[in-house]
Amino acid sequence: MRVNQNKVSVALIAIGSLLMVASVTLIVLVMTGVVGGKIRGNSDLETVTTFGQVIKTPTAGPSPTPSSEFPPGSNAPVARLIVPKAGIDANVVVKGVDAAGVMQTPDNAFDTAWYDFSAHPGSPGNAVFSGHVDYIHVGKAVFWNLKDLSPGDLIEVRLADGSDYKYAVTALNTFDADTAPVDEIVGRTEKQSVTLITCTGVFSSATHQYDKRLVVRAERIPDALPSASASGT
Repeated sequence: MRVNQNKVSVALIAIGSLLMVASVTLIVLVMTGVVGGKIRGNSDLETVTTFGQVIKTPTAGPSPTPSSEFPPGSNAPVARLIVPKAGIDANVVVKGVDAAGVMQTPDNAFDTAWYDFSAHPGSPGNAVFSGHVDYIHVGKAVFWNLKDLSPGDLIEVRLADGSDYKYAVTALNTFDADTAPVDEIVGRTEKQSVTLITCTGVFSSATHQYDKRLVVRAERIPDALPSASASGT
């Protein structure tokens, strides 16, 4: 009888241990988003949303020429970036390049960065923005849905004085982060344009970086078109 009780005790201990291991595993899977459909996010303050390379000539490319197609733009601060199809209505912060000449990154999951070496929205040239695709302990970040855009989709940039400028997507391209033609991507354009940059590809937990970048280019369209905030397409 004593032997049987010992066997039962050992079996119960084994079962308890297995249940504990299973519980811990499940918790880890839920936290990482494998179970439950939640995306916990990879990016953090170390993750670069643009490119790690030094920008040799931030204003490279063809010199933009004023066009009578659009009236002169406002110089008011850039306030919000709105992309209806991607569900984006985001605050804009001003960033530049650091002491090494590398583009700075937004400090959180929700802001987008406009780069002060690029064109001011509503003026000739290329206005460059970036944002995180995801963020640790947050999940999907501001540019998560950027990948779902298609040519013709609307992008709106709104200034602090209420001025807003509309752009239609012309291209989506994916580049290797280490070999992307950075000066071409962020350089000047002949037409009034915006360029949106975010991470994609494979994330390295060792470096805290993604290996690719998604780049969306859009060109300005007449202001008479319906407001982006009301179109929803």
